[in-house]
Amino acid sequence: MPMTLVFMPLVAAMIAERISLRVGLWLLPVLTAIGVGSVWQWYVSEERGAGDLRMYAAVQAYALVVLLIALLLPPKYTRSADLGWVVGCDVLANILETGDRQVFALTGHAVSGHTLKHLAAAMAGYWMLRMLQKRGPITLATSLR
Repeated sequence: MPMTLVFMPLVAAMIAERISLRVGLWLLPVLTAIGVGSVWQWYVSEERGAGDLRMYAAVQAYALVVLLIALLLPPKYTRSADLGWVVGCDVLANILETGDRQVFALTGHAVSGHTLKHLAAAMAGYWMLRMLQKRGPITLATSLR
């Protein structure tokens, strides 16, 4: 749930920054609710013994596609390259979660993919915070450098 509560607002923020502020602000609660709903559906399916990740995976995949498309549009702020690190950490987190058992076996049962997923997600949060602290608006003077 915490990763979804960070990732879905990031998608809304990228839409607000690169496409439309009004659309991004409107989508913030919508995307967050969809993300929370996908985690809730996963949880309910786990309780029933099914462990159905399809909705969660679809929400994550579509959100990642929207994020990558938004990255192709011109930025309004500096430090856009940092978003590549954020996306990379999120992709790594999803790979580690998917390969949880394989990572656990490869590390001699020392650490699971699920554990490493949380570290990758924390690194994504760190890079996002770092970017926000260091970036500034792109002005004509900035773009001429």
